[in-house]
Amino acid sequence: MGTRELTSRRLTGLAAASAVCAALALGLAATSTASSEVGVTIVSRAYQPAALTIDAGQTVTWTNRGFTPHTVTALGGEFDSGRLNVGESFKVTFSTPGTFAYKCEIHPSMRGSVTVLAPGSAPSPGPLGPAQSVHVSLAKVRSAHGQLTLVHVQAAHPAARVVLELRVPKASSWRVVARAHLNALGKATLSVGASVRGRLRVVVEGTGGLPPLISKTLTPPR
Repeated sequence: MGTRELTSRRLTGLAAASAVCAALALGLAATSTASSEVGVTIVSRAYQPAALTIDAGQTVTWTNRGFTPHTVTALGGEFDSGRLNVGESFKVTFSTPGTFAYKCEIHPSMRGSVTVLAPGSAPSPGPLGPAQSVHVSLAKVRSAHGQLTLVHVQAAHPAARVVLELRVPKASSWRVVARAHLNALGKATLSVGASVRGRLRVVVEGTGGLPPLISKTLTPPR
């Protein structure tokens, strides 16, 4: 085997090794970037995903892919994108653990939330079990206007719209008797007159393109 062939093969091997190292480096860089930034797409009238959980220190980027301007405005005033035209983006780096609910100032029905986990912590399903569940409890109280049935709701969809529905005996359909929005902790309380008769249920609107959450039916306390 000639010296030229050996040299050629060595150079080829070195080039291949360099290419592999470069690819690994790029892969690591891409992994690092992907792990530190999370994207939310703004579509026609929704944030996708609407409910997001990240680690402290990560950056969320909202990009308007819809057909009209939108905003990303925190309900607590922590951040505000201002008017985002089609194709524009807005970034926020979250360093403080907690849940931050936000909406579109132009289309208030558009709601979303970012839950920031403390370093080293992991998401916990808590007493609700899976994220796609809704917990409802009833309590009878006396107010200045008479007795009321309070309906306490909790679901892992901060800022989502909630409706309380009633179906009276012999009725074939449900009707809405109260409305509310879940707060930043995913909780809401609705009320209905204690004299109502029938079955109650709670419907939490779906977020991020998911179907609505419907609770089991409950009988108001007497």
